[in-house]
Amino acid sequence: MSSSTGTGTAKTIPTSLVIFTTSQSPLGLRYEHPRKPLLVIPPLIHRSLHAALDGETPSVLIQDGISYLPHPDTLGKQDIPTRPTGPPSSSSSSSSPVIADPILDSQPARIISRGDSEITVKFHLVGNGTSTDKVKWIEDGLELLGRYKGLNQVDTLLVGFKGIDYRGKKTAASEMFGCGAEGLESDTGSEDVSDQARKQVLDIWQDVKAKVEGKVGRIGTMYLPLGLLKDVKELDGKLAVNALDTPDCHSLPKDYSGWAKESGVELWAGGGGEGSDPLPSVHLHNLLSEFNDKINTLGVSHGAGDVILLRKDGLKFEQGGKLAVDVRWVLSYTLVSSTRGLVRDKGYIVMADIVP
Repeated sequence: MSSSTGTGTAKTIPTSLVIFTTSQSPLGLRYEHPRKPLLVIPPLIHRSLHAALDGETPSVLIQDGISYLPHPDTLGKQDIPTRPTGPPSSSSSSSSPVIADPILDSQPARIISRGDSEITVKFHLVGNGTSTDKVKWIEDGLELLGRYKGLNQVDTLLVGFKGIDYRGKKTAASEMFGCGAEGLESDTGSEDVSDQARKQVLDIWQDVKAKVEGKVGRIGTMYLPLGLLKDVKELDGKLAVNALDTPDCHSLPKDYSGWAKESGVELWAGGGGEGSDPLPSVHLHNLLSEFNDKINTLGVSHGAGDVILLRKDGLKFEQGGKLAVDVRWVLSYTLVSSTRGLVRDKGYIVMADIVP
């Protein structure tokens, strides 16, 4: 592992932070946190921070105002053939495999063998920004995924939006047995979407398809309620998938599942633990606070300071504490052998702004 800067200077103050998860083995959190929602990413980030910072020589790259943990050169990089874009040439064999590009091309695009690999990316837009900003974040995230993990062309890209986290309807059992409260403490799960949020979702959807040309096979969304899902589908008919996390004692209304079936929109069941805000900034702040001494010795000046404490009722963190980081986006990727059904690679990339 190594520590280096992009400028050769001894000390560089970055303005952003990128963290790659390096293991699927979570490491328990050392700070008190709400019991719900149960988040899968903070313990994985905890493991990655220890792997990057516990050695005599920390594994970090500081370049162009960004601090990367661990150093990207230490990541396992996949070697997957890329997919040519554009219509087949006239000299192509009629037996060449073709796929229809559901995003842009009305003509089929030839593909070469990709070793039966299928890449799915879930992109969670978390931070505050304009529609243009957030489309650029998606481009940046996919570029990082290709550069450092070798996953250059994605089969399915799903985009989620903080605060839009539909989870279905409570069943009668939830009232009888008191279950199905997952997510209530974080004020998520509503069918209501503000006009401002709705407009931004539609603006992003219209722009992102052109920006990911040649990099994505098909595009979808996450956690959208039915009304907004219909609005997205009506824009251009390109919506292919909507992923959902439906907790215990919840179910999808028949009008939701029925509309999806009639409209050709696949509904994917999520494994839980992510939601529309899979790594709240307060969690990342508290994770980094454990490593203040180590981070300060690097001269990068983004130690987190004091831990933000849990409220006495245990439902949320205390308000008013100064956060050292503001999470911008979270990208999850899964590389699966489509013929054998085996997961070949899986992980997360987190991008956060460092608060001065």
